[in-house]
Amino acid sequence: MQGTAYYEKRGVATFVPEWNMDNCIQCNQCAYVCPHAAIRPFVLDEEEQKGANFPQLKAQGKTFAGMNFRIQVDVLDCTGCSNCVDVCPGKKGEKALGMKHLETQMDQVPNWNYCVDHVKTKQHLVDTKANAKNSQFATPLFEFSGACAGCGETPYVKLVTQLYGDREMVANATGCSSIYSGSVPSTPYTKNDMGRGPAWANSSSRTSASSASAWSWPTRRCVSA
Repeated sequence: MQGTAYYEKRGVATFVPEWNMDNCIQCNQCAYVCPHAAIRPFVLDEEEQKGANFPQLKAQGKTFAGMNFRIQVDVLDCTGCSNCVDVCPGKKGEKALGMKHLETQMDQVPNWNYCVDHVKTKQHLVDTKANAKNSQFATPLFEFSGACAGCGETPYVKLVTQLYGDREMVANATGCSSIYSGSVPSTPYTKNDMGRGPAWANSSSRTSASSASAWSWPTRRCVSA
């Protein structure tokens, strides 16, 4: 079953990021570097704003006219690596993120749930392949894996799913990626609202290339047909 990592909510971090909207320039770099997709930008239209009981910024850009912006942290899936804080450029020398004790941030849990359950993706309004900022408006189809805090691999794995996840196939060789991608029953690969997501399979390091080749032939036949 896809996306079961979503239900774990381990709460393993001692410290998690807190968003200071006054210093945010809406660059989305925090979401870009997050190894676990635990901090994301959300854009709320007028209807979605009505049920939102949290502060928001006016979204930048003509394509988001009349909409609001918020960076939301999933404190129970965050691993506390502070990558997002480190990369945050902030405003006038003051960062928009700072690490706070988990117990002081538990009020963010219902805010995250609202954003995930009631705020629809706005990725169709921007070219998600144009730049790093736009890519983070796309819903990641790799989230909440069991990778180590601060993992250097999974931000790229996540990004690929944001760009191509609805038609992605992964022939995974043995290594870290086989562990954090397939620790059944916890699976971080998930699907979008249309039920489409990455196809993933694991094999030994010596057969992954041949597996990928075997997949590609019928796929090309289906596309050409």
